[in-house]
Parts: sequence; structure tokens; C-alpha cells
Amino acid sequence: MKKLPIGKQGFDAIIAGDMVYVDKTDIICRMIENNDQCFISRPRRFGKSLLVSTLESLFSRGTEMFKGLAIEKLWTERTYRVLRFDFSGIQCDSLENFQKAAVRKFLRVAMKCGALDNTYSPENFTGIADLMDEITMNMDIGSTVLLIDEYDCPLNANLDNPEVFNGIRKAIRDFYSSVKENSDRFRFIFVTGVSRFHKVALFSAGSSIEDLSLNPLYGAMLGYTEDEIRHYFSNHLKAAVSSIFGISTDAVTDVQISQVMDELRVHYDGYCFDEEASTHVYQPWSVLHFLAPNGRHKFSDYWFRDSGVSTLLQNFMTAAGGVTRDYENQRVPRNEFVMNIEPLSETGKAVILTQCGYYTIKKADPFYFYLGLPNLELRHAWAHILLSDTFKKCDKQGVQALNQSAYVLNKPDVSDKDIALLFNRTYKVLNSLHKAGSEYAACDTPLLYCLGVGYDVRSEAAENGGRADLTFEMPGRRLIIEMKCARDGESPEKKLEEAKAQILKHDYGNYIPVKKTRRFAMVFSVQEQKIVLSEEV
Repeated sequence: MKKLPIGKQGFDAIIAGDMVYVDKTDIICRMIENNDQCFISRPRRFGKSLLVSTLESLFSRGTEMFKGLAIEKLWTERTYRVLRFDFSGIQCDSLENFQKAAVRKFLRVAMKCGALDNTYSPENFTGIADLMDEITMNMDIGSTVLLIDEYDCPLNANLDNPEVFNGIRKAIRDFYSSVKENSDRFRFIFVTGVSRFHKVALFSAGSSIEDLSLNPLYGAMLGYTEDEIRHYFSNHLKAAVSSIFGISTDAVTDVQISQVMDELRVHYDGYCFDEEASTHVYQPWSVLHFLAPNGRHKFSDYWFRDSGVSTLLQNFMTAAGGVTRDYENQRVPRNEFVMNIEPLSETGKAVILTQCGYYTIKKADPFYFYLGLPNLELRHAWAHILLSDTFKKCDKQGVQALNQSAYVLNKPDVSDKDIALLFNRTYKVLNSLHKAGSEYAACDTPLLYCLGVGYDVRSEAAENGGRADLTFEMPGRRLIIEMKCARDGESPEKKLEEAKAQILKHDYGNYIPVKKTRRFAMVFSVQEQKIVLSEEV
């Protein structure tokens, strides 16, 4: 069984190490054939750097490392000098430090590939634009490929520092202006980033660079499709199923594989980078870690744990004074779906959260993109961020008491009283999120908390002719909560009977995959803001 390329960003190393490589080289070939200069934006951990490395190997060495891949039969070009500039890891706490660090880093690249000789030193250049002028001065027409990875990293690091941000933005603009003036000397130019800043020269009026970020032709170029997971990771998937069900790999059935794929889909699928909203992909980092043979094949929040709170998101939250819990039905005009230099506008906030990997395109029409959270991992992540922000303002003792009850739902013998206690503690601690007396707190508040601590909980899950208020999915079992609200003057006892009758009428929880199911009816007093009656059905 081939090794998994966890944390590997070098194409040659993956191939030489006989690791799993998901072959998207036919899409890469199409991109090169259709574009001389292009840009693509994706969130962190989606494989941008691996794509850049793949292009570097292809242009510098031809198909030497591409034996058996789709592009081997498609590629006919000669080799080129490749300049690969990476903006990540550059010191950027001031414009001066950014220019010095970037010049040193890029000069080493230019010398290594022979674009400049070793007589040059960083002191010869005032900045990266000056360096690029010198590099291109003696280049032949169409002789070089320019690859720029994470161009926006210094900008994201200074989103909350306008002076440094604007200085670095101008430096990058001047750098690209130099590239543009000498564009005939480049066979191909490719740029990646998380963000698409519309006042950087890469995307300004008259720019020749083509933004492919939402082009349907390249919607699946980064990330894994379901077919790719089943094909390229079939042995690892079977091993994961074997581990989960406690059986030998020879005993694994197609039904069991489908059940695990269903869970993978819920946790990690749903990302869409396609203006037609026709293509979706899985988060590759999380899929690889779930399949890792040294792990326990748990459906954990791997992407969020390892890189979900990026510098961009941290600085955005600082500048915005936190985040709000409204995440469904975000609507952004198509012509504004770009990183706004005023990121605290409503459009700017939605776009930043999309480019951070939290929102994704759920659907599209000719005028708008409709954004939302792509999967359960991101619902967990978003709830965790909201809770972290809210808990700073809450009574510490109340938070401590709540957290002591957090995992009571994992008890096989959990009672309706245990659940009511947990829910009531969420209302007490988190009531600042809701207007006083709101009936929406009944399900929304425990939903937010339970998501934030990692439960697989869904609201309004479709059932047999109805919708259960809260459904908790756990390994081998399912908990169903039907909640009724008793307003001033209404009988809690009558509401409890209504909840019990609704559960029985629609047989809540009885669906595939079949699990041991426990069902609970509860009554929330809008006036008292707590559960006042509960009973297992």
C-alpha cells in the first residue's frame, strides 16, 4: 500500500517516495494550454504549493517525473528556466523589513536557477520591483516560467495594520508591474494565494493575468472529488473501514465502505470553487489524516485543529471586534466577490471568511453567490470560534460548570435529566447571544455549544414526514430531541404531550444507517429560558 503524502508539498518527493498522487495533470495541462498568465485562490491546506511544485517539475524537467500520469502523453514542450518565488515566511512587520527579507530570498532563487550570477548582493536592490527589473533585463523572449506562491501572505499578516498593509501592497503592485512590462519574456506565469485583493496590480484594470479561482473548468483542480478518494485511496479506505468495524480487510463489504464514505461526505465534503456551483470537493488535509494508518481513523476536525485559525482570520477577527453567529444565507453580489480593501464591510466580511475556508459557495444565480458552511468540520470550527469569543465575556464559574457537563451525551445511559441539565447550563451561560425571552434559544443555544465541543449534531434533520429539532449522531447510536416552547400562559404538560406525539407519529430516528436510537421530548419555557419538563419516549 502506497504511503500517504501527509504534509508533503514537493511533487518530485511524492513521486520518488512512491506516495499516493491524485492525478490532476490533465486539468493542469488544460490550464497551461488555455492561459499564459493565471491566478488561483484557495484556502490553506488545499494543495496550492504542491500544484506550484508540480508546475516547477514539469517546466524545468519535462515529463521525467510524470511517468504513467495523464500529462505524459499530452506534453510536448521543451524545458524552461523556472523562477519560483514564495512570499510565505517573509518577515513583514514593516515595509522596510519586508523588502529586505524578500530581496534576500528571491535573489537566492534567481542565482540558483541562473537568472542572475553570484556577483549580485541584496544591497544592489532597493526592493523586489528593482530586483525583478534586473532579472528580466537579459532574459530571452519566452525563456522563463514564473511561479509565485502565496503572494498575499504578507498582506494577510497586516490586515489589522493599515500603514504596513498599504506599503506592502504597493511593493507587490510595483513588483508585478515590472513583470507585466516584461511579460513577453515569460512562457508562463502562475500565481497562488488565499486572498484576492482587488487593488493589487495583479487584478487591477488592464492586468493580463486571468483569475481562474471560480472557473468551472478548474473547480476540482485542488481538493479531492469523491471518485478520486474511492479510486486513489481505495486500499487506505478499506483499511479504515476494517479498523472502524473491527474486522479484517478481506471481510470489508461495499455497504460498509459506503457507510464510511457517507460520514466522510458529512465531515469533509461540500467545498465549491465554481461560479456555477456545479463541482464540489473534499478537504484534502482532513481526508489524508482520517486515512492515516498511524491514526485511529476518527472523524476529527483535522484541518481546523492544524490550520483553521489562520493569520488572516485572526487579524480579521481583531479588526472586526469578533465574529457573529449568522452564517447561513449569506448573499454576495457576483461583482463584489473579491477581497475588499475595506474588509469590515458586510461583503468584505463574507468574502474573507470564504477565502479563509469557512464559507463556501452553496448555490449561485446570475446575480448572486449564496454562501454557507460547507460541512460538519466547519460547523464545529465556526461554533468553536464563536464560543471562544463569547466565553471571554461570560462568568468563569458558569463556563466551568457548563464544561463539566459537556460530554454527558457520550454516556450510554444518559437520561433526559442529564440532557436538560446540560441544555439549561448552556442557556445560563450563553444567553447573551439571544434576545431576552427568545424562543430561538431553545435549540440554537445548545446546538451552538454542542457543535463547539465537537458533537455531530444537526438541527431540523429531515425525518419521515417531519423534522426533528436536534439529532445527535454518535458511533453506533443516535439521540433525538424534540423541543416544544411554552410561552406565557401555555401549559408545559400539554406541550410535552405534543412533543411525544410528534416523535411517535413520524417515528423520528428510524432511518439508514440503522442505529440504536433514544428519543427525548422536552419543553422550553420562553419566560424562564430553561427546560422545565423532559421525558424519554
